[in-house]
Amino acid sequence: MDPEMQRKIDAILARVKEPETLRSVGDLNLVKRVRYSPGSNLFDLFMDIANPRSSCFVCGVVTANIQRTIERELQEAFERDFPGCRVTFS
Repeated sequence: MDPEMQRKIDAILARVKEPETLRSVGDLNLVKRVRYSPGSNLFDLFMDIANPRSSCFVCGVVTANIQRTIERELQEAFERDFPGCRVTFS
């Protein structure tokens, strides 16, 4: 990936915050890898958000809600900085 593209991606990861701690997803290393396919203008983000260890139903709901929030904010940020792109999460 060229340095300018990497800089823009790093800036997005620094800007998007995890909603509980308000730390960036880049600082928390929640996005392990970003794959870009220029021909299809597709970004595939590989996330690492662990499920709760306990069997608490509410904990699972909270974690899923946090993940959806992060994914939505990442998608919005990528679409804003790379107009016309598509974003998927793995």
